[in-house]
Amino acid sequence: MLRNYLTIAIRNLWKHKLFTGLNIFGLSLSMSICLVLILLVYDHFQYDRFHPNGDTTYRITTYTEGQEGLFDEAYATSSLPFKKHLIDNYSFVKTATNLNGDFRGEIRSPHKILNIQSLYADKDFFKVFGFKLDEGDPSTALADPYSVILSHELANKLFPNGSAFGKTIEFEDHGSYKITGITSKIEDNTHLEFEALASFATIPILAEKEILSDRYDDWENIWDNYNYLVLNTLDDRAKTEQIINELAKANLEIPEDRPNRVFRLQALNEIVPGRIMSNEISFTLPWFLLAFFGLLGFIVLVTASINYTNLSIAKSLSRAKEIGIRKVNGASRRQIISQFLTESILTALISLIVSIIIYRYLINVFNEIWIFNQIGVSLKDSLGTYGYFILFTIILGLFTGIGPALFLSKIKAINSLKSSFTSNPSKRRSIVGFITGKRTLISIQFCLSILMLVTILILHKQANFLVNANYGFNESEVFYVNTHDHDPELVKSHYEKLTGVEQVSFASHHPAIGRSHGNRARWKEDQEPITLYHFSVDPNYVELMGLQLVAGNNFTKQASDENEKFLIINETAVKTYGFESSSQAIGETLLLDTFGLTILGVVKDYHWEPLMKSIRPMGLRIQPERYEYAYLKIKSNSLIKEAKRLENAWMEFDPAREFEGGFLNEQLDEFYQYLYDLGNILTYVAMIALSITGLGFLGMVSFELKSKVKEIGIRKVLGASFRSLILSMGKSFFVMITISSVIAVPFAMWLNGLWVNQMAFHAPIDHSIFIPTLFIVGSIALATILSQVWINSNKNPTETLRSE
Repeated sequence: MLRNYLTIAIRNLWKHKLFTGLNIFGLSLSMSICLVLILLVYDHFQYDRFHPNGDTTYRITTYTEGQEGLFDEAYATSSLPFKKHLIDNYSFVKTATNLNGDFRGEIRSPHKILNIQSLYADKDFFKVFGFKLDEGDPSTALADPYSVILSHELANKLFPNGSAFGKTIEFEDHGSYKITGITSKIEDNTHLEFEALASFATIPILAEKEILSDRYDDWENIWDNYNYLVLNTLDDRAKTEQIINELAKANLEIPEDRPNRVFRLQALNEIVPGRIMSNEISFTLPWFLLAFFGLLGFIVLVTASINYTNLSIAKSLSRAKEIGIRKVNGASRRQIISQFLTESILTALISLIVSIIIYRYLINVFNEIWIFNQIGVSLKDSLGTYGYFILFTIILGLFTGIGPALFLSKIKAINSLKSSFTSNPSKRRSIVGFITGKRTLISIQFCLSILMLVTILILHKQANFLVNANYGFNESEVFYVNTHDHDPELVKSHYEKLTGVEQVSFASHHPAIGRSHGNRARWKEDQEPITLYHFSVDPNYVELMGLQLVAGNNFTKQASDENEKFLIINETAVKTYGFESSSQAIGETLLLDTFGLTILGVVKDYHWEPLMKSIRPMGLRIQPERYEYAYLKIKSNSLIKEAKRLENAWMEFDPAREFEGGFLNEQLDEFYQYLYDLGNILTYVAMIALSITGLGFLGMVSFELKSKVKEIGIRKVLGASFRSLILSMGKSFFVMITISSVIAVPFAMWLNGLWVNQMAFHAPIDHSIFIPTLFIVGSIALATILSQVWINSNKNPTETLRSE
């Protein structure tokens, strides 16, 4: 029987090539995005599945009392002493380990110098986590101070010509670390991304030498350390959480004017996917974003499925006699349902083959998107994921086919043989109800398409505005070089002698991308402190960056420690701290925490933060130990050649360290790349939505015009022109599109305005957004109506009228 179903299904699909092509095209587009989303969700649910005690391993996280919602303040870190108190006093805590995120900076081997972002870990690390060592003993590898475990990849970079085990590396000014272990290559996904693990026993020594803060183990320090616990059973979670909060209440000294801290246990399998937290070891997509992507894919898929249903029902007019003959020959309703379900599953499987081609392309596109590269999200499929794809496809085939199967199997044999669905009033009402429901659905689809098109255009407009905006400082001819902690004077003397380099300056941060230092500051003793954000710069910075002094003076050009006692602030800082004018602020002292700085000058406000934020109080200070970038003012006719020459100059200066640099304006443009990326993702989804909406609209128009084929024939016999047929047959469709647009455009503008208006500086939302949107939607609708009216009006009226 199944063989017969398949044979008939293949014949029908082949016979109706256009109909089959439309269905496969629509399903393939929607399935391709769904396959990517299935992989994305599947990938995030595979994190940290290889640890031996994964089911009972928890991380202590920190919240502010009264703020424990999805987007409220939360930290993956917690107070260091929790581990010792729990292990020493409570038997239901099986084991635990501490991590610290301060092992980051420059490491050196005889062959290579690299910057790393890694962790300190205590000796119990391998009792909690399931990482393996190719070399070294996991029970002792982190026991002694100044011991370090390297990842497989980092060991090969630092010691390319032999084993790294037993050798030493230098870590900045911390000293020499002995390599006591090499990890196996980590194939599984984990939130614990590290290049190296240094012994936690080193931290007290570094604190005693004042290299690290001696407050690393204070109860009040919730920022630097991670606590991971392994409990005996799942039932121990609630009482452990209660105990850690009792410990915190007894030991944390919280000022009266600040809210208390609340501590929660987060299961290992709740970290990814999980909620957004500060101080995460690595970045992954939070669960609500995965849910959003899943919902987006589900909507697209359901829309495509409904279109398949309605196209199938519309096409049933041409298969009515087939259904009638099968029923006259004894076919049961169950057999007809089975036949149509077989066809829909076969169509879905063929669509899967096409969609996998698109899906393979989408994975590459997804992994090359700048924003996902920055956060480290990468998609890799496996043989197991294709099993999920096939299961998903079969379910989809059943879902899309059940509607047409039930609808067509209900048709009476006599009506099927007459090719008539409207032979009685009740059937007529059924068809009218179907068309009305379809119109409502298509209207909603058009509304969603308009919403997505408006959002795409707004995203691109805002990105273009931000990239081309005037920041208030010079960025177009400024080239930056990461100094890698070299002596600024040596870097300056090396680059100053190059032709085309007019001036050299130094800074701790790039402006306009959201990074800075900050201290609580006040002008008067009785003032409430307000945060002053500040950059560490040199005396050439104001001139090189083209900042405008509105009062006072710049730093003196002569190298002097006296410069470190002065501060240049912006106009917003003048207003924030209560000065009547910029002139009044000159010579006054701002107290930053416990030390004072004299205000030397005031610069005109400029966008030292991203344009989305309003300008806040900011200062410029001289702190040479914090310089990270050298800024070179360039004069050249060929900036590309100049960039290569400056890179080569670095390789001459320090061949051991990789060059990190580029033009400042390119760095700023890259910061806003995420807007273009989001726009590109949404563009693809919108293309799918528009294609599916177009197919649905095509099915509805085709269905309705087929039911009016005799009316069209009569109008033609009476002399109606093609133009009048379009007006009479398409009037209701045009009204539907107009109503959809009238509803969707204002809603889309309002909805996007909610996020656009959160930006302090943004491009206006105007007619340049909705005119292209309406043109695109209108063109799709008009082309569909014209094509279907033309097809039906070209039929011979005598043939269309003959059946009655």
